[in-house]
Amino acid sequence: MTPESPGTLRLTGVSKTFEDGTTALTGIDLTVAPGELVTLVGPSGCGKTTILRLAAGLIAPSEGELTVTADTTSFVFQDPTLLEWRTALRNVELVGELRHVPRAERRTRALEVLDAVGLADAAAKHPRQLSGGMRMRVSIARALVAQPDLALFDEPFGALDEITRLSLQTLLQDLFARAEFGALFITHSVNEAVYLSDRVLVMGQGRIAAEVAVPWPHPRPPELRYSAEFAAVAGRVSALLEEAS
Repeated sequence: MTPESPGTLRLTGVSKTFEDGTTALTGIDLTVAPGELVTLVGPSGCGKTTILRLAAGLIAPSEGELTVTADTTSFVFQDPTLLEWRTALRNVELVGELRHVPRAERRTRALEVLDAVGLADAAAKHPRQLSGGMRMRVSIARALVAQPDLALFDEPFGALDEITRLSLQTLLQDLFARAEFGALFITHSVNEAVYLSDRVLVMGQGRIAAEVAVPWPHPRPPELRYSAEFAAVAGRVSALLEEAS
């Protein structure tokens, strides 16, 4: 695909200095191509979330060029941020409502996406009736119902228990293999980064220190995580992360 295809994110020489004088990023060069999932790993405060906020259009760069080629961009937060008074179905429908999609069409699409994330039987439940993992599934469904060209993930599984986290990693990369949107993902987990990503970008303080290509096609079987090949790639990322920190 050409760089101009929907789903492209490009930062060229991007720096960000905030009003208080804090320099969060310096000279960032980063590209996410359509159908590619790229993950940022690095210590807290290194600038990962600043890059995501730039990509989402929430802040502007101080220097450099930022290009987002996407008709639709979705954002998945660490907190599911669901509306407590709406059912799972109506939370997912909200995107269509805001875009004035006809009711029948948006309901059909919402039901399809809830089924895709394994929550067809929970469509009528409110967030308080759902587990943490189920709430995050609703959040992912809400992000994907718009059929985004680009999806941004800010540590969406960071607050979940390990079993739920592994399950949602498998779900997300299965969905990604089908939808082929561009995606930028943030995590503190090296194993999560390697399992999900086409490329892992290792960040130091305000800069990208290294890049590791991940060789396996999507969708990836869960047992890949326990292979020697996987351990070798994760070990390389961990070593680079230690060098950059």
